[in-house]
Amino acid sequence: MLALTLNLCGGVRTVLETIILAVCLLTSPSICKEVELSVTPEQGASLQLPLYCARHGQIEAQKWIAEHPTWRIEKWSCHPHGKVRLKV
Repeated sequence: MLALTLNLCGGVRTVLETIILAVCLLTSPSICKEVELSVTPEQGASLQLPLYCARHGQIEAQKWIAEHPTWRIEKWSCHPHGKVRLKV
């Protein structure tokens, strides 16, 4: 996982952003759900930037699908941690 920390008033805080995957079962494509992956972007980067989201979203999606081979990823999006959800 990539790390980004902010120094706020003498304290250090890790910044999280969320990649939301819309996934469906391979054997039953009508069964779908959302999966949230919390990631920490590289220092100075943000998943809100389309190119960064596309690159790191694909990497994280590939990791997830390797661990869940019975699912297919329909789409993904990047958001500040806990802000927006996809409509599956």
